[in-house]
Amino acid sequence: MIPRPSTRIARDPSRALSTPRLFLGICLLLAQSAACDRSATTGKPPGYLQVDIETSPLSIDPRFATDASSSRIAEMVSDSMVKIDAHGNFIGDLAESIERPSDTSLVFHIRRDARFSDGRPLTARDVKYTYDFVADPANLSPKRAGLAPIESISAIDDYTVGVVTRRPYAPALETAMLGVVPSGAPGIAGSFGAPIGSGPFRLVSFARDERLVLERNPFAPHPEAAAGGIVFKIVPDPTVRALELAEGVCDFAENNVEPYLLGYLKARPELAVVESPGSAYQYLAFNFRDPRLRDIRVRRAIAYAIDRDAIAASMLGGTARVASGMLTPENWAYNANVTRYNYDPAAARRLLDQAGYPAGRDGMRALALVFKASPEGRRLGEAIQAMLRSVGIALTVRSNEFATFYSDIQRGNFDLTSLQWVGINDPHHYHMVFDSKMTPPTGLNRGSYSNPEIDRLVEQGDLTLDVAQRRAIYAQVQQLAADDLPYVSLWWQDNVAVMSRRLQGFVPFPNGSLRSFSNLILAGGESPLIAAGPEPAE
Repeated sequence: MIPRPSTRIARDPSRALSTPRLFLGICLLLAQSAACDRSATTGKPPGYLQVDIETSPLSIDPRFATDASSSRIAEMVSDSMVKIDAHGNFIGDLAESIERPSDTSLVFHIRRDARFSDGRPLTARDVKYTYDFVADPANLSPKRAGLAPIESISAIDDYTVGVVTRRPYAPALETAMLGVVPSGAPGIAGSFGAPIGSGPFRLVSFARDERLVLERNPFAPHPEAAAGGIVFKIVPDPTVRALELAEGVCDFAENNVEPYLLGYLKARPELAVVESPGSAYQYLAFNFRDPRLRDIRVRRAIAYAIDRDAIAASMLGGTARVASGMLTPENWAYNANVTRYNYDPAAARRLLDQAGYPAGRDGMRALALVFKASPEGRRLGEAIQAMLRSVGIALTVRSNEFATFYSDIQRGNFDLTSLQWVGINDPHHYHMVFDSKMTPPTGLNRGSYSNPEIDRLVEQGDLTLDVAQRRAIYAQVQQLAADDLPYVSLWWQDNVAVMSRRLQGFVPFPNGSLRSFSNLILAGGESPLIAAGPEPAE
């Protein structure tokens, strides 16, 4: 989400996206003192990295973690049977090999060297327990709906897991991305959970809105010179994050530094800025419980009123691509030939007139909506507010700290909101967010969108194993979603990592994963030791 600066955006849409040089200088001067004061009291243990993040994780229990901060930290604590590589392909993690005996069954052979951070071996019994826990409706796991296609999971022996699906299920390997916890590990929905895992790190301490500290799992292999641990420091102010990077207090920050500060950071010889194409998808969501927003003319008017090119160029400093849908052009199922909504305020006004919302003498219409945002998302809300006002829609922006904001969204307490999906790999994600049966708490259709044809297509896509047939199905899904607008697609965010040049071994992932931290080394000297990313897939 877009970090919030210290000033409000002007009402004039043409001025709303500007960032004066004077403002940058003032921000840096004002924040420098705060950053220096904080650095004196927030030291990290020797050999540890400090990573600045903007919001506290809500839970690093893999059975409950759904927000980006929680998910990225959780995967460093808990291993899963498979993971996604830097090219978006499934690779074994706990599973050293995978068999598919039939269209409805998978067999996973688990590595025998995996150990939880207390030394216990990880076995098939732990895998089965984790999946059974998530599938039990009494535990209120938000990931339960994702396991609905599984009919049974069994521990065939200590190191072999059998999975049977109810019917042929194309994205079956996605269900194997659930982090594994020890058999019997308790978990409570809505609380900060931190069971031990077999990942490269284990939790040492957590203070909400302050910091989370990980140390090495002594039973997980790692390079001898690898960093001993990571301090994730919660720093809500983007300017303070930039100053902490410049002063060497922070070693790494990804996708949370204001674009207008990147030039300042690139000029620092001790820092490197690594940019790479990303798959994170920013969108504007509607609440379909509101009859005004169920009117397609209103949704299309809002889409036409938003100048996404201006936002990407000015607010994001060119570090994003305007999106046409959830799937990026690099995805195997991407369909480029869908309806697009180029900035056209005149078309927006015509549609609002047709929907029964004529403009009054002051140019405003009898259409007032509320945009819910986190503090980091408020700036984007204010930009959209200015653009909608220019076509006569009154938008009120209300922001709360992230936990409250996220709770509102889960409960459907919003008119409009903007969030980001991170790590979309398979088009099965359309089923998770648009199928009418996938509303919270067990699904991700937070706006209660319902379209029988979308339901039919996404369910058919899950049942079809042939790749060419699936591609054709999801081409229809993407076109229908673009026409019907359950979301207004905003942009695909590039990954921008700012780091100390002493870091060796960082590899960027399209989904922003920090998995390469497992082998990261904080070396001496000032030579650039950042590892190049993998060569493009053939």
